[in-house]
Amino acid sequence: MFAYRKWAALLVAALTLCIGQALAEDRPDVAKNVVAYLGTEGVKVWTLRIGDRAANEALVQVEGVDHDWDMRIQKMHVEKTAKDTRYWTDVDGKKFVVLIIQGMWGGELYLPGEAQPRQVGYSEGLSHQGNAEAFLTDYLAAKK
Repeated sequence: MFAYRKWAALLVAALTLCIGQALAEDRPDVAKNVVAYLGTEGVKVWTLRIGDRAANEALVQVEGVDHDWDMRIQKMHVEKTAKDTRYWTDVDGKKFVVLIIQGMWGGELYLPGEAQPRQVGYSEGLSHQGNAEAFLTDYLAAKK
């Protein structure tokens, strides 16, 4: 009887390890920290690198806007130049630059259908409120 329990426990441990490994492989690598920006009228923009650094992709969420994109987490491309960092996605089959960050402190948020950009700036306090793994979990759950 003892040998049966021992083998059963070993089998359960192995299955748990395999299941855990499979679930972990479904989660792409992300940066340790969320970087957040605060804008006029309470607009918040959350960014998080996803995948390998060389892939130049990030998750971006805009919050506090009267727009279809409010609270939607989107994967975007990231282009870094000598003077700024640009986050872009395809809108109606065309490249659309959503966020331009100049240095770490200032930038502009562009939303489809809006004539004027919104000014945003880095927020250390808001960034510390972000949880990278929870952000990734929300993104993956929304994709299903």
